[in-house]
Formats: sequence, structure tokens, C-alpha cells
Amino acid sequence: MGELSQTRTTLEERLQALSPAIQSICQVAGAPGISLAVTHNGEPIHRASFGFRHVEDKKPVTGSTQFPIGTMAKTFTAAAIGALVAEGRLTWETPIKDIIPELHTASATVNENLTIVDLLSHRAGLGRSNFWWQGADATLLLEKHDLLSYYNKLPITGQFRADWGYSNWGYALAGEVIERVSGKTYAQYLRESVYLPLGLKDSTVEPLDPTTAADFARPYAALDDGSLHPMPQPPINGNTIMAPALGGVSSTDDLTWYSIALLQAFRHESGMEKSRSPPALKNALHQLSGHIFTQKALLEKSYAFGWYRTQLPNTVLGMGWNSIYVKKMPKLTPRSHVGPLIAHGGSLPGYHVSIALLPEINSSVVVCTNSIALGDVSGWVSMALIEALIDTPEPSDYLALATEAAGNAVLNVKRFEQKLESTRKIGTTPKPRDNYIGRYRDKERGWVIDVRAQDAAPSGLEVAFQGLDSQAWYLSHHEHDTFSWLASREEQAKRGRMVTYPLVADHFKIHFQVDASGKVASILWKHEAGAPIEQQYFIKE
Repeated sequence: MGELSQTRTTLEERLQALSPAIQSICQVAGAPGISLAVTHNGEPIHRASFGFRHVEDKKPVTGSTQFPIGTMAKTFTAAAIGALVAEGRLTWETPIKDIIPELHTASATVNENLTIVDLLSHRAGLGRSNFWWQGADATLLLEKHDLLSYYNKLPITGQFRADWGYSNWGYALAGEVIERVSGKTYAQYLRESVYLPLGLKDSTVEPLDPTTAADFARPYAALDDGSLHPMPQPPINGNTIMAPALGGVSSTDDLTWYSIALLQAFRHESGMEKSRSPPALKNALHQLSGHIFTQKALLEKSYAFGWYRTQLPNTVLGMGWNSIYVKKMPKLTPRSHVGPLIAHGGSLPGYHVSIALLPEINSSVVVCTNSIALGDVSGWVSMALIEALIDTPEPSDYLALATEAAGNAVLNVKRFEQKLESTRKIGTTPKPRDNYIGRYRDKERGWVIDVRAQDAAPSGLEVAFQGLDSQAWYLSHHEHDTFSWLASREEQAKRGRMVTYPLVADHFKIHFQVDASGKVASILWKHEAGAPIEQQYFIKE
């Protein structure tokens, strides 16, 4: 008993010793507030909160501070599906067409065979198409009732059950399954099947007014100098299209008890440790097991239901996109065998959160932050805490990594601009701007792109997605009849675009196409990787 106590004491000392570095990481990257917790053997052993949930009023972050959890919502959706399976209302292999007969995608194979397992493990082989629904300035571009019509029109971008492709649409459709099978709203069923059984007090997918909430983290963006810019509140809740994929709020306290419940259920169902009473969560073994490989390598990297699985020692997926900002990501190396690491992050404009589970040593890590920072602070801090948990022989210098990432994040868009410039054909001129002005429509979906006169823009033109003023971006002439709507990192951050994701040149290029008479007749916007080019044209009205 004394040896066990000494082991825990040493672990707590390692975790506590990280506090100065964690606060420095937040300062370097521009995260105003952070709340974290570490659990071991079914109880929290380390908790800490630093900084502010509301910078202007100097209101501190606490363990009960509510944060929008972004794509962490996928894990709750999977847990709710697990409850439906336990109730006998559906099976993992129930065809989606039996629940949603309106399912008519571009793939006959998908229509006939798609199951909940395919949706939850991102193996349907259909496009990601995030541009269709996700706008700037906290604006959703589609309504909840648009879900099925747009899901049915997703392009085929991979092989069914063979290719992994992260899809918010798949989880949105899983939310529709929950509503149809349960006869309740997604928010109601999640509350009854997950939140209430676990005693979660700060978690909800219902619409919430952050200005009246007692303990709510306001969203911020880190500008290039590290200063903070207040952001509009992301609107995703149970009444909106993508709530099952990235909606809802929670707190570090609630996510801590959620992680403990997941570990208890997983260990019980796998025979590692039998619980005295039945676990509150059901089918955790199925939820946390891998269902498709995300990367081919000697050490496993796979995807479960809302979770990335990584066999250690290894670099880790699911902890944000810090890998695009540093030369080399750390390899998490345990001192002794600890089993797989099961983790997932969650991001929305103004927030980054993460949870990591280590079932074999019955431990977890939770981190919540309220900023689009210069790099993903929740990722760096999570990995530092994990290394303390697994007693890494040579811990990584996460402050140095965060500093490197912050410097490169500031330069990311500028370097991207230089790359675009290096491929541009010099000396080409555009047509008079009136040739380009007009409305262009996707004939399959009815989605529109307006091109308008804008004297303040470098080209005299701007593009407005869905014809909305809130989605207007200045156009710059690139070459011939191709224009770019790329804005500076600061402008994108201020307007709520996720600047912590990889930049893709085709996403920012608008190619105007001319007909046989030389008149502009359409736009080619290559916004969907893997989709046929002919499905990415917008026809001029």
C-alpha cells in the first residue's frame, strides 16, 4: 500500500510541476483561459484552471466553466447510439435505409449497405463538403432540414468501407437516426441517455445564451502579435444541422466524469475490471474499439466511434493540427507498456478542447481552452499531461514546441501566399470586371456564389458565398480568369474561419470559365478533394 501511495504521489508531483509550462504555453500561443484534469483509477488526481473565461471582465476559468466542445460532440453521439443498441431499438448492422428510407446517395452500394458503424467510423466513402454548411462570422449556411437533401448529394470521394474520410455529415446523419429511432430530439435523448445517468451538470446541446450563463467561456482569436480578439459565439446546437457532429457545451468537471464513465464501461465490458454495479454507459467496448485504419504503419492508428486510437510509442492523431506548424511532432513513449491511447479533440472558432483515454492504466486527460490560438494549446497541454501519466523517460519540451508552432502559425498564410505567387503566370490580365459579375448556381444543390462589384477589393470584385454579406470576401486577380479570395490570417481569424487547419490552394481559387463565344458562363471551384471536376461547377444565371 505504501508503494502504491508513493507511486501516486510521484505522479501528482510530475503533473503539478507542469503548471508553469502550461501557463507559458497559453501566453505564447494566445489562449486566455484553460481548464484541465487528470484521472487515475476512477478518480481525479489533478485539476487546474488558469486565466480568464471572460478577458474584459477578468472572470476566471473554473472546472465548471462551460466550453463549446466542437467535434468532441461525436463521442457523445456515439455514446447515445450505444444506449439505443443496448435498449434493443437498433443494431450496429441495421441498414440506415430501414430507418431513413429517403436515403438516396450517389452510390447504390452506400444506399443498400450503409450502417451506423460506417457513419461513426467515417468509412462511407462520401465527400466531406464542409464548405456547404460552415460559414464565417458564426453563420451556418444550411438549415437542419437541409441535411438529407445535401447528404444525398455528397460526391463519391472514396471506396465504401475501404477508405477513411473524416465526415461531419456522417455524424449529422447519425443524429437523425437517434431522433427517428428514439422519437425524441437529439438534445432530449442525449440528456436522458448520457447526461442524466452520469450526473453531468454543465453539459447541454440545447440553445444557450452565453451572455446570461453564469460560468461560460467567451471565444477569442489570437492575433499575430498574440493579442486577443473577441469572437462571435458559434451557433451550433440541437436545432442546427451539425449538432451531432460538433454541437453542445460541457465543462472540464463534466468531461472528467464522462471520461471516468467511459473507462469504467470499457474495462467492465472487456473483462479488465468488473464493476460492482452495471456501468451507466453501454457498448463502450464497441465505441472505443478500432473499426478502420487511418494510417498504414507498424504501430496501429485507427478510428473508433468518435475517437482516434494510437498504439504507443507513437505520434498521436486527434490532438489538433499542430503538426503543420512544427518540424517534428513528439513521439509519446511510455516507460512501460500502457496499451493504446484513445483520444479526440474538438475545435470551433474560439475554442479547442481534447480528451485522452488510457484504458489499460485506467487514466484520462481533459483540457479545455477558449481561443483559436497560434497552434492548438489543448493538444500541446494534453500531450504534456499524457507524458507525465505514462512516465516518459525523456519528456518533450512542449513550451519550445508551442513557441515554434506560434511563430510558424503567424507566418502560415504569408508563406501560403508566397507559394501561390510562385505558381502564378506573370503578365496575364483579366477581362473587364462586368464580365464576371453575376450569380452562379450549383445545379444539383441550388447553392449559390455571387460575384459582385467591390471598389475596395484589389480586383474590384468580391465573392459572396450563398449570396450573404457575412460571407463576402475580396477577390484578387491570380492569373487569366482565375481569382483568389484568400485573406490574411488575422482577417480570417477575426471572422471565425478555422486558421489552425491546413491551407489548400484550390479552396481559395475561383476559376471563371468561358463559353464558345468568349463569355463567362460558369465558375469552377475545386472545393472538394476527390470529387469529380464536373461536380464542382457553378453555372451563371
